[in-house]
Amino acid sequence: MKAFALFSLNLLFFLIFNLASCKAKKDFSGFQRSERKEVDIFMIPEKFNIMESEWVETSTISSFAKSDLIRHLKSYGRTLNDLQNNPDTMYSENDGIVKMKVKKTSHSTGFYYDVKIPIVFYGPKWFKQGEYHKEIHQQHIVPTLAKILNIRNPNGVVTHPLLEIYKDQNNPEKPEIIVTVVIDQGGQQLYRSHPDVSENISKIKKESAYFPNAEVGHLDAHTAVGHAAIGTGAYPSKNLVIGNTYYYYNDRKVTYKDIYSQGNQTNVDLSELAVESLSDVLDSENGNKSEIISQCYALRASIGMAGHGAFKLDNMSYQGDKDIVYWHDKYNNVWTTDNRYFEAPSFATEYDTIANFIKTYPHGWKNHHGDTVTENKKNWAILLGSPAEARMEGEMFRRTLEEYIIKKGKHNDGYTDLAYVTLKATDSTGHHFGWESLESRETFTETDKQVGLIFEMLKKNYGDKFIMIITADHGCAPLPEISGGKRLTIDKFFEEIHSLLPEGNTDSLINYATIGQISLNKEMLKKHNISEEEVRNKIKMISVDGKPFFKEVILKSELNTK
Repeated sequence: MKAFALFSLNLLFFLIFNLASCKAKKDFSGFQRSERKEVDIFMIPEKFNIMESEWVETSTISSFAKSDLIRHLKSYGRTLNDLQNNPDTMYSENDGIVKMKVKKTSHSTGFYYDVKIPIVFYGPKWFKQGEYHKEIHQQHIVPTLAKILNIRNPNGVVTHPLLEIYKDQNNPEKPEIIVTVVIDQGGQQLYRSHPDVSENISKIKKESAYFPNAEVGHLDAHTAVGHAAIGTGAYPSKNLVIGNTYYYYNDRKVTYKDIYSQGNQTNVDLSELAVESLSDVLDSENGNKSEIISQCYALRASIGMAGHGAFKLDNMSYQGDKDIVYWHDKYNNVWTTDNRYFEAPSFATEYDTIANFIKTYPHGWKNHHGDTVTENKKNWAILLGSPAEARMEGEMFRRTLEEYIIKKGKHNDGYTDLAYVTLKATDSTGHHFGWESLESRETFTETDKQVGLIFEMLKKNYGDKFIMIITADHGCAPLPEISGGKRLTIDKFFEEIHSLLPEGNTDSLINYATIGQISLNKEMLKKHNISEEEVRNKIKMISVDGKPFFKEVILKSELNTK
């Protein structure tokens, strides 16, 4: 009996140990899927903390339904008193509406609010209707579609098709078009915050294979990384896209480079997307007869979904053509492209963000308005978050489908076309007002309407011969004013690390950093006799308002032992 009891106790310890080990391995698998060979350190902030560029410290006045605000505060163990007693918020309320001054929020981490996203597969000819509670990633979309198209996977794919959602795994019929709609920052936090808003998306979900537990499976949880995942089906360790922006530190100053950008919006480096996209493969297997369309305000999103167009990667054995891939040049307020590899719609110049905003809101929107282009550019990011922007982007995308596919008879030519659109306004509103806000609610309402109009257009012109994917690139952290989180700027972060150097020294200990990852300058570490462990400890010591900012700082060498 004692022997049996001892055996049972040992078995219990064994199971607990192995369960803990599995959990730890799962927790760090996102880092392993995301690691580039030159990255040395991964950083996890404390929950609700945000590290970003200096724009995160700028402020605006945001509006909230008081009942919603109380609900959100309660979920973080806080009350209205926390806001009312903080003079920085300039708290006021009237008729159930709270107005307060807030700074910005952002996204990058592996916490639930940044990574929980919906993935919806609509296409009754191909997919079984229902909710599937399996945890999947954006990287599962491409192989699932590639199997339906009967083409090979792009060369960065390591996931498998979602066989459980197919009606018939051997169905020979191919869709005439696959449309992927990405709601920027449209993670589950947005749907939970405004549960009665997404009427059209909810209807589509009910007729689809819907994965409510889908997640961003990589780091950083950023626009460029999420869209590259959606377009290529690859994790960052394969496609090498690990962030929106690379930050550098030279002469004690922070500089940066946005991914794909070569200094202006019409000169891009497509070698930074290191693997094929689904569009690349489809074009290669049918002799460029498919129409490829990708529209997004952000260059990094439009390219990540579409792929390489007429650019030939070293590991590609074929030459693509110029696909219709375009984005917005915010510096010149025009929709544009890189004409070497892509083309933009001939009517793109008709869609002017500022003129559209002024036309739609001649008396302003939430008091953000100017009488001139110069004045409006000061509120540029807020204009991008208006319902007017969501409406304009939806109209432009539908017109592109009409002009380049339907009017040319390509919607029934037997070759599947791929069309991608990202509706950006929800992201801009979320960053500037908070996804909890009434401004966010208004923009999300219009975004949902645009999704419904795209769906209706497809039904009218394709009947049941189309597939529609609805998802998000990432979620977003709650406003720190509400959650109690802290903000840290990249500049302050770099300053803290370089305090390891002698005063006045201008060397850089970092090759580059993203929001969550660091590539160390090994030569400078050696020169100054500084170890990776010392850098790690310095990062762990960074505090904001007397509290540690980072929860954990991980050396890449530890990933396989965690």
